[in-house]
Amino acid sequence: MTSAMSGLVEFDYQLTSSLPDDYAVFSDVVSAGGHDWRVTCFPNDGDFASVYLELMSEAQNVTAVFEAAYFVDNENEMMRRRTVHVFNLPTDDGEFPLWGFPRFLHQSDLALAAATSRHISIMWAVVVVDDDGSGEPLPWLTTKRTIAVPPSDMADHLCRMLDSAALTDVSFVTDDGHGGQAPPMRAHRAIIAARSPAFEAALCGQSLEANAHIITVPDMDTDTFKAMLRFIYTDDLPTGLDDDKAIRSLLAAADRYGLDRLKLLCAKRMLDKASVGTVAGVLDCAETYNCPELKTKCIDYVVDGENFKKVALTEGFMELLARSPSILAEMRKRLAV
Repeated sequence: MTSAMSGLVEFDYQLTSSLPDDYAVFSDVVSAGGHDWRVTCFPNDGDFASVYLELMSEAQNVTAVFEAAYFVDNENEMMRRRTVHVFNLPTDDGEFPLWGFPRFLHQSDLALAAATSRHISIMWAVVVVDDDGSGEPLPWLTTKRTIAVPPSDMADHLCRMLDSAALTDVSFVTDDGHGGQAPPMRAHRAIIAARSPAFEAALCGQSLEANAHIITVPDMDTDTFKAMLRFIYTDDLPTGLDDDKAIRSLLAAADRYGLDRLKLLCAKRMLDKASVGTVAGVLDCAETYNCPELKTKCIDYVVDGENFKKVALTEGFMELLARSPSILAEMRKRLAV
């Protein structure tokens, strides 16, 4: 149950300044602490504009904190008032109980504000205090005027640079799968070096001549390198990467070039798809490419309930235990064998 709510009450100063002093404007009715509330403002209540909190549902002994605020001096300063009151409904005269600020804002301040904008907005918040005296904080941060900031699109811009080969200064060559070399893939030396410690050593170290622009990548297929390259520019997995073999190859590439986030993204994808029949292969991959997070989760899966009996019968599981003493030791520890 929400015990705090906030909102605005607004009026047109030019229209209300000539109206009777009993003319009122109302906020929407809101629910807070299981009770209905609204804010009533009398814009022309004598020398002041008055603001009140009004309980709209039957209740007894409801303690509420009411705060109203208004920006003055071109919104550089906030004028606020706060009060606490115990509400009861119905009242003796059958009216809705009101409580608030009969001298909230002087008419001279309203006239000064109206010189800039005829529309006056007063922010308000109500907190219903629980029996133990607790309650949610007044939510002013949710009602203050702010500027919406769009999400970052840096990855999109970098990806367009990669796809267009604009300003590239290095090329990578991989095996085409038929004993030859695939067409060179263009990239940006500074971006590659900044993202991968292994590439930084290759591109900035003594092993690469200053005028060298083509780097051969051994023992990696073109699709895997392209996927890794796209991660380097976007910090995310390429779309459409669902093949188990492709994900494992990408995890191996991430381990080779020190791309820890990519390795964990691949590990998560592999774990999500793991089953009794495939977990042994996933565990083998985790051990081979030093991914302790994936290794731990796979072992958790294997020793859970009846899974061990089923996994033990799958192809390759016993061979994995035979060549991986650390996995065998962890299994024995977890199974108390």
